[in-house]
Amino acid sequence: MKKQILTSFILAGTLLLCGCADKSRSGSSTSTADSSSDTENAAMTYDYVHGDDGYYNLAEDLKYFKMPTQYSGTCWLYAASASMSTAYEKKTGKELDINIPEILESIYGNGKHEGFFTADGVDKADLGGYQNFITDRLSRECSDGITLDSSMIIDPNDRETIKGAIKARGGVVVVIDDWSSKAGVFGSYLTTNYDQAKKYDHDVTLIGWDDHFPKEYFEVPAAEDGAWIAYNSNINERYYYISYCSPFEQATSHTVSDEYSEVLSYDAGNGLDNYIQTEGSTKVANVFHKKGKLAAVGTFNNFGTQNIKIEIMSADFKDILYTQDAMLDYNGYHTIPLTSPVDAEDFAVVITYEKGAPVEGESFYTDLASYKTSIEKGQSFVFVDGSWKDMSDSDIKSVLKTGKGQSVCFSEKGEWRDYLSDSDMENLLKTDFEPGNCCIKALFME
Repeated sequence: MKKQILTSFILAGTLLLCGCADKSRSGSSTSTADSSSDTENAAMTYDYVHGDDGYYNLAEDLKYFKMPTQYSGTCWLYAASASMSTAYEKKTGKELDINIPEILESIYGNGKHEGFFTADGVDKADLGGYQNFITDRLSRECSDGITLDSSMIIDPNDRETIKGAIKARGGVVVVIDDWSSKAGVFGSYLTTNYDQAKKYDHDVTLIGWDDHFPKEYFEVPAAEDGAWIAYNSNINERYYYISYCSPFEQATSHTVSDEYSEVLSYDAGNGLDNYIQTEGSTKVANVFHKKGKLAAVGTFNNFGTQNIKIEIMSADFKDILYTQDAMLDYNGYHTIPLTSPVDAEDFAVVITYEKGAPVEGESFYTDLASYKTSIEKGQSFVFVDGSWKDMSDSDIKSVLKTGKGQSVCFSEKGEWRDYLSDSDMENLLKTDFEPGNCCIKALFME
């Protein structure tokens, strides 16, 4: 997430968070010779070896896992890359090479007409960002045969769900307080423990856990044993142990697929958690004009769980070509493979949402960056009072209720908050907005 200046640490040939550790504690943690009591001496001994009980590290199951060091403020991209590459290897057994500069340019660069754009004079690499930005951009493209096919947003306090996601899907990106003075070293372990974040300023990737990691191994002893095992792009080729007592701001699990050849999409994403509702369930559609084999449908979910119904129809909504029910069981982006691929050309992807339909929001501008959206007639539709209404119509808000989920972007403790005025925050978080395209994507296969 966030702008993060590269820090380096060197202590007895190991890398350590610079400027974070209390030097008096760090010095004593490399030796127990001066301990004044048996109790203190026991606490300072760092010969702990984990057992099999309550322990998992997905890197030990993977052949290609790497821990590269970030440049400038790109921790959020490196953390996402680790999530995607571990997920890909778990699923396919193959290595996934990700070009960080290319993703950065794709998200913030000018080679598109919608999405985020940096203001003049702002260095893309120093700006930082959020996992939602990655989801929004990568879910709408097939690059080198790879498409982001899911981004699962997890309650950062739900320890068991995070563990389950790591083991079943791959690495989970979380946002931590990396400027904390409670980061340090204990023997061969690099650790951090803070009970209240001053600022959530750094993304890392959780790759495992150790329920029995000693609470005494932290710069300030933790309230309980146990730690997350993390890849931290500020640390070269070393695991980072984060106490279970340390809070996260958000948690995201990305997966990618090599099963699709093209993604059709009109929306710039759902990063601000915008949605619309009509009376009862909400039925919306995107009309596409492309000949091919439709293999899957992509969409977002702004609610914990909700049921949807997918219909593939003719572009004039007169003929139903295919139907399929599905359940969206987490907040975030989903790709739903069709049980039977559909030969399509001029067609509509219609989705009926039980609770609300995701849409892109309106454009906004700040001193830091701009977010631009656009909509054209004939792209997105909503079914109201027995007929289809174009989402580009000027009176569309008169027949809709607009809403916003619990956005993880632009929080009070996030790095971007330093650059946003109170009016910026108010505009970004308001639930009354001009809706844009419906967040529905059509994924083709060869």
